[in-house]
Amino acid sequence: MDKTRAPDFATAAKALTPELISRFRRALELGKWPDGSVLSKDQKALILESLILAEAEQGIPEEMRTGYIDRSRPEKGKGPDEDSGSSDLIHKQ
Repeated sequence: MDKTRAPDFATAAKALTPELISRFRRALELGKWPDGSVLSKDQKALILESLILAEAEQGIPEEMRTGYIDRSRPEKGKGPDEDSGSSDLIHKQ
């Protein structure tokens, strides 16, 4: 996040209503506003930053926040059980 951003931005972002949070999430998911106009790269960045601040301020559980990545589970295909023997099959042909 940009630490030089005006304090008013952070204050406004932290005060987002649940309805606005929902609308911002949807806009990010679709890449456009409800009227169909496409979000610019800057708009996406501002919305994401706003959501991160608002969700943290409002006590939304971390695993339910926008952009959350669960790193407690191994990625599919990278766990020890999922790789057993597959390379042997390829090399034996």
